[in-house]
Parts: sequence; structure tokens; C-alpha cells
Amino acid sequence: MPHLSRRTLLTAATLALTPGSATATAAAGRKPRAAPPRPRDTQGQQGNASITVFLSQAQDVTAIHYTITDIGSTPDTFTIWYTDLRNGRQSRKLTYPLDPGESASAEVYGSVNHTFLVNVCQSDGTCFAVGPVGPVPSIGNAPARGLNLSPRRAATPR
Repeated sequence: MPHLSRRTLLTAATLALTPGSATATAAAGRKPRAAPPRPRDTQGQQGNASITVFLSQAQDVTAIHYTITDIGSTPDTFTIWYTDLRNGRQSRKLTYPLDPGESASAEVYGSVNHTFLVNVCQSDGTCFAVGPVGPVPSIGNAPARGLNLSPRRAATPR
């Protein structure tokens, strides 16, 4: 095996780390991933209640952020909880007494990559749901395993 000089090794290392060189591009491998965009807010309104909900990733859970506002002309009490649409579990119900025009914000946590339905009830029993909020299952361009996309050919006598 031939002996490489320090100068040869240093030159090769410099070329490998120089931005824009073919060697640097090959050494870098893949492109860095861009941060996923924040999902757009989901909103709902009924009676005296107006709510805005959005999700974010928080370590190993999904953070469900919501803001409830009393848009009526009298004080009211609102009860809020979510239902996990994947497993049917419901969160603890949280109650907020609000004056007209007043808002309350909270952050609750659910399972990663699950979809949620946020439930809101007023003190008079009027309830509504906002959602579903969360990732929507997507189907890629490739067929699912075991499916055949080619049409069946009818047997024709020859």
C-alpha cells in the first residue's frame, strides 16, 4: 500500500469540506429536512362560544392548543375536552367561566400522529365539536401492498 503524505491528506480533506465541490456534496449525503409548516388553525363557533384550535409536536406527544372566547353579551361557563379519533379515548374535561369578550387559552396533550375532535359545551347544554384536528392519512402514489392496479382482462375465446 502506498504511503500518503500529510499534504495529500490535508488537500483531500480540504476539498471534501469545501462547499459546492462535488466531493463535499457527496460527503454531505442527503439534503437537510425543512421544518414542517404549522398546521392552519381550525375554528368553530356556536352560541356564545368561539374556539380556535391548532396542534404542534412537543417531544413525544401532540400539543393541542386552544383558545375559547365568550362572544355573547352575558357571562357563561364553557367545558372543553377532546376525543382521540383513533382509539376513542377522551381527555379530562376543563371548565372556564368567562365574561363577555373574555378569552382563555390552554394546552393539553394527546398521542403523537393521532387525530382529535375538540368538544365545547356551554352552561345551557349547547354543545358542538371542532375538527377533526390532526394529520390526515395520505395515500402515496404507489399502490398498497397486495393490490394490483392493472385492469382485469376478460378472457376472450380465440
